[in-house]
Amino acid sequence: MHAPARGSSGFAPADTGLLLALGGMWGLSFLFIELALRGLGPIWIVAGRTLVGTLVLLGALLVRRQRLPGSLRLWGHVAVLGVLSNAVPWAAVAAAQRAIPSGLAALLMALVPSSTFVVAATLRMERVTVARVAGLVLALSGVAIIVVPDLGDRGRVTAIGTVVVATLLYAGGAVYAKRFVSGAAAPLVVATGQVATAFLAAVPMALVLDGVPTTAALRWDVIGAVTALGVLGTGLAYLVFYMLIARVGATNTTLVTYLIPLVAVVAGALVLGERLGAGEWLGGAAIGLGIWLAQRRAAGPVEQLEELKT
Repeated sequence: MHAPARGSSGFAPADTGLLLALGGMWGLSFLFIELALRGLGPIWIVAGRTLVGTLVLLGALLVRRQRLPGSLRLWGHVAVLGVLSNAVPWAAVAAAQRAIPSGLAALLMALVPSSTFVVAATLRMERVTVARVAGLVLALSGVAIIVVPDLGDRGRVTAIGTVVVATLLYAGGAVYAKRFVSGAAAPLVVATGQVATAFLAAVPMALVLDGVPTTAALRWDVIGAVTALGVLGTGLAYLVFYMLIARVGATNTTLVTYLIPLVAVVAGALVLGERLGAGEWLGGAAIGLGIWLAQRRAAGPVEQLEELKT
């Protein structure tokens, strides 16, 4: 049984550990994607991570004696989430990492809370305030700072734009989940269904767009990266994510937003030798400051971190 949510009353040591673990798992996901790209196309990476993640989540369901949704209507909504919040944005981010460093991709993915606000406010599900608009403008200014020096590099600019679009897809998934899925089933049940349907969607997409992987591409380091991505960044991360929300509330869980880019940048530098330029650091700082400014109040109808999954 989960501990009761403590809202804004702070973290117990165990909660802090869970938050750090979640930031580590999602932050390292960008590194695992980079390693997997050495042998697989971006959509095959999604297929692999969702297959492994589904197995992890099914195991958790068995342990907790929970069942998958029995309603076809609910399965339809879960399938939409699997495509909108998992299969397509995960493939988009992986494709973008062919042209930009993993750390930069993580910095841009920090825009998810701002994108969620844009989508929710457009649909009149969030109250527009001066602070939130100012935070959004500051976050978008950070993206502009990152993009402007690379305007002559079409591939890099396209990759940056692709990640930004992926954040909007996550945001759309958050709003869709709030409207059609929230309360219909336990979060772990919905998450398992999402990841499973994402796998079913990714396989035919991969066959058409990425082609059949060669035997030479399936090296042990590539398989290991996909497995780690599925176990940590997909399966266990979902479990810890919902556990944290149950223990400290969604608003406190948004603190992981600041940990993910830090972990990704450090991992990219240590393992891949990536180095971010001054403009990228400045833009990342502006994005982080914008998120902080926009989140200085309690979460609105659409919780800020509903779909912050890399």
